[in-house]
Amino acid sequence: MKHEHSAGAIIWRKKNNEIQYLLIQSQPYKQFKSAWAFSKGHLEAGETAQEAAKREIFEEVGLKPEFNFDFSESYSYQVTSEIEKTVTLFLAKYNPDQKIKRQESEIRQTAWLNYEDAQKRIREQNFKEFSFEDLSSILEKANDYLNGH
Repeated sequence: MKHEHSAGAIIWRKKNNEIQYLLIQSQPYKQFKSAWAFSKGHLEAGETAQEAAKREIFEEVGLKPEFNFDFSESYSYQVTSEIEKTVTLFLAKYNPDQKIKRQESEIRQTAWLNYEDAQKRIREQNFKEFSFEDLSSILEKANDYLNGH
């Protein structure tokens, strides 16, 4: 079986004393439906997960947030019967001086959501190709981490 790797970030900000998370809705692609998740993408040759996360966030949403590589969570899923993908997500603090610039070929829309609304948006996607339980668990860990620091 072929194994692919992707990396991305859980981008967050504090607004009105509440943590909000940036979710992206992907464009439908091949066999995959449009889904709400965190910005991520493939590692290129010779690239570390940290480098790929920075590059992908900039390509997909035009941001250069402050990354926290001490927080790292991964999940895996079957892309096809021959390909398994592992995604590593880091935390990244939004820089309010920057504006989101969506890569329209890949990103349908973006939304800032508080923890409860982000969890709800992720869990609403219960089609078999989408591993919402893993994303939900990672968001819970990120939220606990941020509230503890």
